[in-house]
Amino acid sequence: MTKKPLFQQCPQSSEALDWHHKKLFYPTDYNGYYHWHQGCELLIVFDGAGSVVVNQQMSPIKKGMLFFFQPFQLHHVAPASAAPYERATLHFDPLHAEKRLTAYPAMAQFFRQLKNGYNQDPFIDFSEDYFYIRSLCDMHDKMAEAASINERAEREELLLIQLLSYMQHQLKGRPPTKKLRHIHYAERIMGWIEDHLTEPFNLSLLAQDLYLSKSYVSKVFRRETGSSITDYLTARRMKEACHLLQTTSLPIDEISQRIGLTNVSYFIQMFKRKTNATPHQYRLSMNTDNNHV
Repeated sequence: MTKKPLFQQCPQSSEALDWHHKKLFYPTDYNGYYHWHQGCELLIVFDGAGSVVVNQQMSPIKKGMLFFFQPFQLHHVAPASAAPYERATLHFDPLHAEKRLTAYPAMAQFFRQLKNGYNQDPFIDFSEDYFYIRSLCDMHDKMAEAASINERAEREELLLIQLLSYMQHQLKGRPPTKKLRHIHYAERIMGWIEDHLTEPFNLSLLAQDLYLSKSYVSKVFRRETGSSITDYLTARRMKEACHLLQTTSLPIDEISQRIGLTNVSYFIQMFKRKTNATPHQYRLSMNTDNNHV
């Protein structure tokens, strides 16, 4: 099965929100991949188990979990093999959301904090309110079936406000966590990759620095994240390349060097394969988008 691009455009203008509900997957059919969005994402888990990799940290997923992913935040969902995985997602443009929240000053401030990552917890456990969240989403779908395009857009905005209001209530007064937690091997591996991103990848050096064997490094990463080190490294390199293409005027060959790839041709081929655009095309599209803001 062909994987989707690692980079996904956020819906714009009249389609500033993109809601997908009633998605049921079986682990053998679920084609998870490392990716990020220009906009924000709410992930609502109605059933299943496994883990979510967010940047360089891992969090468990289970029935009744709600995750918020910031713009350009690298993430990956890895459902466990024992149970079906059912979820809903809402992707949205943060600028559009902020405009809609002007009538709710406290919620607007909360959203800005959420978007900028001031809250350290990437998830909310809504298991005690499972029926409420499930009913909220089901009722939205029921009303949207008979709605016009404009009405559907309004209902999606209302759904977003209701979900953000729930998150605001759940996170209100929650102090930043200082509790030490178990650090997975995969997190140590991702941290090592971050520290050596500008260098050609060396599995032997990684294993040596972490006092592990090369075979164990690969096995434990796949066991804990559901993906290979190569998949993660590629996604992280492409994310950094996209950032440099969008925010600097560095030549393509220098960007290739900065993400640890010495062969520029290989970098261009990989970038196009993973994002459906060459680095030059991507830079032009970003410049065009910025000129229209």
